[in-house]
Amino acid sequence: MTTPHRPHRRPFTLLSAMALAALLALPAPAFADDAAEALPTIGIDEITRGMTGHGLSVFAGREPERFEAEVVGVMRNNQPGTSFILARLSGHGLEESGIAAGMSGSPVWLDGRLAGAVAFAWPFSQEAIAGITPIGAMRELTLLPAGGAPKPPLAAATSPVTLDDLVAGRLPEDLLETSLAAFTPRLGSGAVAGMQWAASGFGTLGEDLLRRGLGGVAPLGVAVPMAGEAADDGSVPALTHGSAVAAVMVDGDLRLAATGTVTDVVGDRVLAFGHPFLGLGPVEIPMATSEVVTVLASDYSSFKISNVGSVVGAFEQDRTPGIQGRVGGVARTIPLSVKIHGDREEEYSMRVARVPQLTATLIAVATLGCLDSTTFSSGRQGIDLVARFALADHGELTLEQSFDGDSAAINSVSNLLSFASYLVANDLAEVDIESVDVELTQVQRPRTATLVGAHADRSVLKPGDRVRLNLDFSAWRGEDFRRTLELDLPEDLPEGPYYLFVGDGTSVDAARMLIEQPEPESLRQALTLLRSLHSRRDLVVLGVARGAGLAVAGETMPNLPGSVRSIWSAAPSGSAKPLRLAVSQQYVEVADRPLSGLVRVDVEVERREPLRSDGSPGGDDGGADDGGGDSSDGGDSGGDGGEANATAEAAAGTPSSDAKGDSE
Repeated sequence: MTTPHRPHRRPFTLLSAMALAALLALPAPAFADDAAEALPTIGIDEITRGMTGHGLSVFAGREPERFEAEVVGVMRNNQPGTSFILARLSGHGLEESGIAAGMSGSPVWLDGRLAGAVAFAWPFSQEAIAGITPIGAMRELTLLPAGGAPKPPLAAATSPVTLDDLVAGRLPEDLLETSLAAFTPRLGSGAVAGMQWAASGFGTLGEDLLRRGLGGVAPLGVAVPMAGEAADDGSVPALTHGSAVAAVMVDGDLRLAATGTVTDVVGDRVLAFGHPFLGLGPVEIPMATSEVVTVLASDYSSFKISNVGSVVGAFEQDRTPGIQGRVGGVARTIPLSVKIHGDREEEYSMRVARVPQLTATLIAVATLGCLDSTTFSSGRQGIDLVARFALADHGELTLEQSFDGDSAAINSVSNLLSFASYLVANDLAEVDIESVDVELTQVQRPRTATLVGAHADRSVLKPGDRVRLNLDFSAWRGEDFRRTLELDLPEDLPEGPYYLFVGDGTSVDAARMLIEQPEPESLRQALTLLRSLHSRRDLVVLGVARGAGLAVAGETMPNLPGSVRSIWSAAPSGSAKPLRLAVSQQYVEVADRPLSGLVRVDVEVERREPLRSDGSPGGDDGGADDGGGDSSDGGDSGGDGGEANATAEAAAGTPSSDAKGDSE
């Protein structure tokens, strides 16, 4: 079924469809009668083999139904200080299907008292044997402080790439898939957690990615729309023992949630899952009702097909015995807007969970899902990405980049993931992302032109001269072409070799990082660096000269007088790094297509007259103390280029082009 003006909202055949609800218009759910007082419980030391009892879980619709349980035994100290009850379950076809993913949290009573929650089972098991987390361990979660969850510690988030890799565009091909592995609960003894992921709005590529990345849990549910199942009066079902419940990670035009079962309700506290969701401690994750369509039997691990309903509160604790939520609680989320330009124009609006360890992955997965739902995401193509991060107290950070080829879609969202990960996981200062706006422009074929050569019209120049560069490009499935650009050399260039790095913005940025060696020591410095980066649509020329300088405390200080260098070098901090090259100029043009390649053009600079010690031309005082220091230090790189040449070669990564005119 297609929603007007939202053609991407449609039933899919491989993922659970979720009902979208207007959050503010819905009343909070009522508590079940038995939630007013805590139910009596049975301790694990009272459990004996052969005891019988029953449990509650939703097998279809919203109402919990009874199943039977018989104790097999107790796994004592399976984890440090943690024991589990093993029970054989029956009823509702469990004898044939085994434990179904989505049953995690299902409460079990023994001897008329609440014993614990179904938590895990084993794949390919021929019996419905479940591991049950004792209720005593879960009840301890209610002793934790109520109210808004404290912010998780910054150190808990880890960026999958370094700042150097981010600047150089060195991203692992499987970055997005491996990042999704963090969404899989870790259990021992080969067991699989009994929760189930449900998603809606994702196309084929996003769906396959979620299956592979979340492979540690049961397969994603098959999409079945709710088809107007919500109550006509707008009421929200009560969360009670055995109710289906969901932890919502992405909400809006696309949805992604982990579904399970409510174990216990004490006051406004809700205990669920019976195992860690992600084991993150304090969290802020929207808590929603859920509806079960059916249970699908599988030889590997059966699973519930579920629809996610209305957000009714917030999960605040994610611990080893389970997760704890609070009805009426509010979890802060990050607004995400995605616009797709191409064969079709679409705009999506979502909110992602504010979980530092996962937020970046959620932003990337949701963005890929929008692209996949709107148009095509596989095959050779071109994609231009623009992402704007609104940062509290730090302004806006804009990311622009272009991608071509078979993996353009995955590469674009991996780039987005990398930048978002660095922001939330950097070790300099905490960053609060207030919102993210993403634009993806898609074309049906690659466009990249490769720079294969660059030549200057002269090999010897003077400061202030204008040099013409002839650039040769090889186009993808097109005619080779030449482009000419002119730039004026700086007036204060010293005599000696001058290196012109010419190429696409990303490649030139990587060369610049090798020359300047920045190591930000503050968030301000890191954001300045990120804001200075160029895209592959930028044609950049970087002029580099010999010049003794220092990289100090995250700042680049080129062309320092010898006396200043000696003071900094003697500083006890040891943070000063010597620099033998200095960036003298930078020229940028926006190309009509993405570019690839980096070439170094070498020229020689001859001065008309010597420089004074203050950098001005003329006079006989060029040998003043500071100038003398520079001369002595510069001799390390002098003559045929020496260390400067070696560094320039490393920065370019390719041999230099012939600097002579084309006629020669």
